[in-house]
Amino acid sequence: SAETRGNGKVGENILHNARVIPSIPKYIPYKGALVIDGEIICSKSDFKEFENDYKNPRNFAAGSIRLLDAKECAQRKLQFIAWEVIQGFEDEQYLSNRLSMLNKYGFYTVPFNRGPSLADAERLGTTLEKIVNDLKEIADNFPIDGIVFKFDDVEYGRSLGQTSHHFKNAIAYKFYDETFGSWLTGIDWTMGRTGVLTPVAIFEPIDMDGSTVSRASLHNLSIMEEILGEPYYGQKVEVFKANMIIPQIMSAEKVCDTGYSHIDNPYLMPFPQNLQIPEVCPICGGETTIIDNDGVKVLMCLNNACEGKLINRLDHFCGKKGLDIKGLSKATLEKLIAWEWVSDISDLMVLMNHRAEWIKKPGFGPKSVDKILDAIEDSKFTTLEAFISSLGIPLIGRTVSKELVKHIDSYEEFRQMADNRFDFSKFDGFAESKTSAIWNFNFAEADKVYPYLYFKTAEVECAITADDSCKDLKVVITGKLMQFKNRDAFKACIEEHGGKVVDSVTKNTSYLINNDTESSSSKNLTAKKLGIPIISEKEFCEKFLTF
Repeated sequence: SAETRGNGKVGENILHNARVIPSIPKYIPYKGALVIDGEIICSKSDFKEFENDYKNPRNFAAGSIRLLDAKECAQRKLQFIAWEVIQGFEDEQYLSNRLSMLNKYGFYTVPFNRGPSLADAERLGTTLEKIVNDLKEIADNFPIDGIVFKFDDVEYGRSLGQTSHHFKNAIAYKFYDETFGSWLTGIDWTMGRTGVLTPVAIFEPIDMDGSTVSRASLHNLSIMEEILGEPYYGQKVEVFKANMIIPQIMSAEKVCDTGYSHIDNPYLMPFPQNLQIPEVCPICGGETTIIDNDGVKVLMCLNNACEGKLINRLDHFCGKKGLDIKGLSKATLEKLIAWEWVSDISDLMVLMNHRAEWIKKPGFGPKSVDKILDAIEDSKFTTLEAFISSLGIPLIGRTVSKELVKHIDSYEEFRQMADNRFDFSKFDGFAESKTSAIWNFNFAEADKVYPYLYFKTAEVECAITADDSCKDLKVVITGKLMQFKNRDAFKACIEEHGGKVVDSVTKNTSYLINNDTESSSSKNLTAKKLGIPIISEKEFCEKFLTF
């Protein structure tokens, strides 16, 4: 199998394309499970064939590996470069040995160097700079932006743990990036879901690594002041691409030099025209204020009804870090707000009420609308961890939510703890800042969404020794499951207990199993018409299955 990283838990199936990449061997002389992590790249030399049509080799490779047509992918000259063995080669203690094993089996691996001990380095005159430069030279044909240092001892590295984003056994060393000069022409302000307005530098467009760039985030007021001082129209700035992708401003000429000629700097005024911090929100016109968060100054919109806050809350709730509702892009959400169908998150749960109007809107139709509505219905069957993460509580992302649900049994319990100002710092990984974030969060929208959701419980498995408790039963399973890992597992369990699972509801069906017993699905409607009992997964398990 082969899949992309996706959101860290669920990725895209790209097996059809992996089969046509020459650097992935089709067969290897290894009998156990082998899971390899790596990256799809297009080397700098191979990319020359495509550079007239595509901006840079990184984006080209990322898009090519996700193509639906494997024949087209095969023409893109992609390579798979392995850098980690997630599972397999258990007898090899060191990562360097495991990568060498991959080399022997025909895989390309990232260039690596097992560094000497401090004593040996001193004796041999080896410096960190030399190690870095040697690897840079070896990897010169790769579109890389730095080097990763890892502990070679695999088990020790694993003992350090991981977040949802990365393992803790490594640290990245980024190369110094090439900078490009430009002139500041403005500051734009973008809105986050909590109401923080982020400054974005606008500068004269420049060509960087094959793409035209004219914007770079300044992150917050503190960083803006640190880099730009008091920004002014025509200010000279030095821009680079962090990770070879994200435009950033490295430095700026803080003091206006009126010695420039108009040809040198066509934007420079005789007297600098300062770019002011807005006193009103550029989105809603509401009042703004500067807040100091532990030494970091941010600009905040004070209007709770600001549309900018709403669109970003909705986007986070529907995104991969939330309930991952496919089809509800930011552009679609903006339309739903403009049509006055959505004024808070809970309105997403009842969008079915607007289907008749929605399918007549330009750019939509029955097929696309129903796909979104089905995705919303699917999202209602979720986990407590995903729901808490979807709320956008500052500092409480997916990793922290996962840790939190180890200590609570329900959303009601979590709400009660928040209302009673429970000290969450008693839990591992919860500093005072996370506790304060939970205490200060407004749960009004969350409380309105919660009744629409069905939370999955711990997955169950059938006992090896089964009885005939389901003998003579013919059942149909539909909808999302909450206790079994998937439909096949549920089916296997029923059959082990003597029952039979069929696809269609008929007069001979014993039960329709659906966790949404009031659903208006075709199977529910047929069952009701024929008088077939509709019961939930939990009810069926309690009535017929033994574990």
